[in-house]
Amino acid sequence: MPKEEPKIPYDKAFSPGIIFQDDVFADINLFIGSTIANKKNYIPIAGAIGTRMGFETNFSKDNFTIAPKIGYELSVEIISLRLSALNYFQQEKSEFRVLPEIGLTLGGWADLTYGYGIQINDANLHNVAQHRVALTFNLNKQFTKDVFDYFFKN
Repeated sequence: MPKEEPKIPYDKAFSPGIIFQDDVFADINLFIGSTIANKKNYIPIAGAIGTRMGFETNFSKDNFTIAPKIGYELSVEIISLRLSALNYFQQEKSEFRVLPEIGLTLGGWADLTYGYGIQINDANLHNVAQHRVALTFNLNKQFTKDVFDYFFKN
């Protein structure tokens, strides 16, 4: 009888974070994709691979800015890569950007990334820089437990 290939789970996770650029932004997303942290399969691996949908905002009364976005994340073991498309809205101004990010991850559970926003149109927005640093988490009860077991248990 042929041996069954292990199935990679398909999960959802709440993905909050904080972004530091010219202003501090909250990052609120839904992650939908595959999460795994397992030493028992053919190849031991911990990571998150999938789509991120949400928005970022500064919640500020002065220069209130909100940016809906969609992106793709590949965070495996200690390396995190993301590519997002987002549109910043600030008063009557609108600016579309493509955002590649690279950084460190703890098995896809926590990511510390550097990103560079490539402006497609320049709306001269206040408080939105091209360079940014972000700290985000993929919060799912089972995935969190699996990642901590993977990295911190023998």
